[in-house]
Amino acid sequence: MKKIYCAGPLFNSKEKEEMQEIADVLENNGFDVFLPHRDGFEFANLLESFIKLGVSKNNANLILNKAIFTLDVFQVLLSDGLILNINGRVPDEGAMVEAGIAWNAGKIIVTFKNDARTLINGNDNPLVIGLSNFNIVNNISSIPFVFNELFLENHSGNNKIINNSRIKTLYKKGQLLFKLSKSLNNNELCNQLINILEIKDVSTI
Repeated sequence: MKKIYCAGPLFNSKEKEEMQEIADVLENNGFDVFLPHRDGFEFANLLESFIKLGVSKNNANLILNKAIFTLDVFQVLLSDGLILNINGRVPDEGAMVEAGIAWNAGKIIVTFKNDARTLINGNDNPLVIGLSNFNIVNNISSIPFVFNELFLENHSGNNKIINNSRIKTLYKKGQLLFKLSKSLNNNELCNQLINILEIKDVSTI
């Protein structure tokens, strides 16, 4: 089963609904999906647990930001493809970083957009749409079929982990964090995050 990372804006209910719709159509067509706000860390719950453990709010935010970054990089590299939703006045910054990592790692990228707003005279930024070979899907229901076609064309399997020590370290940490997040309670997970992410000073300020 091919795994798809869902990258896109997640800052309001409408954006989350659209990303959920994209995830649903992929899952209904036989793909495994990572949807960050659904499948990643529950930021608010863990923040509360950190504070109960005596960690300052500033340090708790730092730990969680590092954890989210590490986990998301791992999930991008673990996936076979990435759906990039570029709806909005400008593409989501985090999604663009995720897409850049995916492109450099040889992942299949499909760009989705049904928003009329563009950079210049109806054209999107070429550095954005170039990640998916200048093809844009404008119908959510078509996304799984486009992925299937691209996977069939990509017989060589260019999927790779970037040959970079920093990325490899992040991947290993993310792999461990993901495993622990599925087996530990919040307090146990918070303690592990401090150790794995090598946070030195977590005392309350």
